[in-house]
Amino acid sequence: MSLSRRAGRGSFTLEKRPEIKDDDPCCKDGPCGHGSEHEGMKGSAIVSARRMKVGGWLLLLTHIILICGFWLWDHIRSPSGSLLLKGAPEVLLAGGRLAALLAVSGILLQLMLIGRVKWLERSFGLDKLIWVHHKNGLLVLGALSAHPILVTAGHAIKERASFGVQLKDFLANWDAAPLAAAGWVLFSILGAASLAPVRRRMRYEHWYAIHLSAYAAIALAFFHQTRLGRDFTRNQVLTAYWFGLHAFVAVNLIFFRLFSPAFLFWRHRFTVERLERETDDVTSVVIRGRTLTDFRIQAGQFMFVRFWVKGFWWQSHPFSVSRPPDGSEIRLSIKSVGDFTATIPRLAPGTPVLIDGPHGVFTARQCRRDKILMVAAGIGITAIRSLAEELAGGGRDVLVLYGNRNKAAIVFHKELDELEATYPNLRVIHILTHDPSWTGEKGRIDAEKIRRFASDVAERDVYLCGPRIMMKDVLKALAAMEVPRSAIHWERFSL
Repeated sequence: MSLSRRAGRGSFTLEKRPEIKDDDPCCKDGPCGHGSEHEGMKGSAIVSARRMKVGGWLLLLTHIILICGFWLWDHIRSPSGSLLLKGAPEVLLAGGRLAALLAVSGILLQLMLIGRVKWLERSFGLDKLIWVHHKNGLLVLGALSAHPILVTAGHAIKERASFGVQLKDFLANWDAAPLAAAGWVLFSILGAASLAPVRRRMRYEHWYAIHLSAYAAIALAFFHQTRLGRDFTRNQVLTAYWFGLHAFVAVNLIFFRLFSPAFLFWRHRFTVERLERETDDVTSVVIRGRTLTDFRIQAGQFMFVRFWVKGFWWQSHPFSVSRPPDGSEIRLSIKSVGDFTATIPRLAPGTPVLIDGPHGVFTARQCRRDKILMVAAGIGITAIRSLAEELAGGGRDVLVLYGNRNKAAIVFHKELDELEATYPNLRVIHILTHDPSWTGEKGRIDAEKIRRFASDVAERDVYLCGPRIMMKDVLKALAAMEVPRSAIHWERFSL
């Protein structure tokens, strides 16, 4: 499943708008429509996010130092002297134990990264967390592979047996070793299924089922470590810390993945109101619910949606809201790009909808300038369309460059024209690549077009949403134009 600001499969926005009173002095001016006070609130939010980001890295670093410290203490302070100085077998065994500690730590980190944990996601952005999830997965597989190899080799040398004989002895005679082997196999299958070439050829439901098996593998690893792990059998402090660490991760997962979506549905009772055809392959799903003015979300954010009806309930996919909310409706605009999205037009009004979100930091809150350049391609217009209306409505100078193959592929063509007519400070430039009859701009969105339409781009905040190759080219062009990295906003990731 691609979750794209890159591919932009859908777009989502819902924001509780404060009532603006005529006599409220803080709402008289300012680019966001709420004057300097609103700007100050955004600035403080950014500072808070940075502090949380630093705090998150410090928390991870502290955990690694603690784990390595526990391991080192137990091996240096052994009753028979430092095990690290007793020859190759003990060094191999010590290395295997450290690999196990780091492997399980990495697995728990994987769960936190992909668990949609709000206090993490608000600081780092879910796309960055998913990127770290992919990279960390490789380290976890390496540590998981190193553990049995090092431990088996160490015991084989001590017992003067071959590697194969020692491995058979583990599986036949060592308590909990078969369970640990089963957990290792599950993790290995999960790692293989996550490789991009394999993932692209696998049906979503199969991929999802394999990932669910990770919880069983974690339970098996936990039982194995606490029963046989030397560091645990001799150190009650480490054991207590280990139990607490697992409980901490479990509480976060249960709260953010289960309780939060269930509570949102109980509170708002989301249902499909109607479907609207935007283009031949894009359908908008309009959702209603109770007290939607209390469902707080910003333009540019997205949410995971599960339609609770046969044929849909087992899949949850991310979509952004494609229109600012009016307190009564949420609109998702979804392009048909796979098995799941192709069935969206079959949804019936009244279908219950479970919502997990909002997520993402691709919002106006990140904007620090009065002028904005927005670059979108294809269905990536969904998040951009919501943001453009919000920013233009706040008085900012907004320029949108929107790329498509042909005129028929332009999503929200009429709406974008109406927005331009409503906001004189908003301009939309359509750029088509494969439409000979088009009399407007042709080709791809490149450095030449950016320079021509936004010669002052170095003075603008820039928002990007579209296919990977477009974003890569635009980012390269912006760097050449000396646009500060801090002024460029995008989210790009895949699950």
